[in-house]
Amino acid sequence: MVNKYKSSLIWVRGAGELGSAVALTLFRVGFQVILTERAVPLAIRRAVTFSDAVFEGESAVEEVIAVRCEASKTSEIIALGKIPLIVTEFAPTLAEKIHAVVDARMIKDASVSKPHDIPMSIGLGPGFEVGRNCEVVIETQRGHDLGRVLWQGEAAANSGIPGEIGGISVQRVVYSPVPGQILWAVNFGDLVVTGQVLGTLNDSVQVRSPISGIVRGLISPRVTIDKNVKIADVDPRGEEVAYNRISEKSRNVARGVLEALLILQKTIQSREKKLSP
Repeated sequence: MVNKYKSSLIWVRGAGELGSAVALTLFRVGFQVILTERAVPLAIRRAVTFSDAVFEGESAVEEVIAVRCEASKTSEIIALGKIPLIVTEFAPTLAEKIHAVVDARMIKDASVSKPHDIPMSIGLGPGFEVGRNCEVVIETQRGHDLGRVLWQGEAAANSGIPGEIGGISVQRVVYSPVPGQILWAVNFGDLVVTGQVLGTLNDSVQVRSPISGIVRGLISPRVTIDKNVKIADVDPRGEEVAYNRISEKSRNVARGVLEALLILQKTIQSREKKLSP
């Protein structure tokens, strides 16, 4: 069976939780995918993100591997059945044509602009508005509309409050009390109790778990962080959580991207067919 998506190159901006879920989903259905990530990634759910490839050279999510490389090597990585990851905050210079860009950086800022010379642009969450900086928006706020494809208007505004999981919202997220670097005393999947030491900042400031649950997020210890940065996440649902698999939220958003991409491709192909002699 011929894969009709094999020649379509999709650029996913941001290798955090949502961007990784999008890249994984598109890769699995047959699209060629490239990822870009900043030099200092701030992802915390690193068991399900490709961002660690920035430091480690490669990173796996659900058995799919992303490899850090230069823009000139992307074709080689794709030929190996892997996802190339380029460290840059700008559009990569490639020999191949980029057919669509998915902005998954979750900057949540209305000043985000659409890259030039790319036919299709999909924006995730707050800061994106159809017709202003993208062709289509995917809703990322938890609730009935999570993953919904928006062909007009904009995503729900950023509430600034973490989504509720297991009946707990703000309390499950840990923020850095001081700037510096952290040494973790726990790992992904560890069960912790309220008040347990998760790690130590600057060899002196202990970071404790605000609730009991399973460790789901830990920022990379290689990152020098500012004060009040999200550094950890404890899920109150405990053992039932598959911490090393894409979350239900990320899956819904990724499937929304796939739906939007297929519709955009169909629309462009139909337009081109009408214009052809």
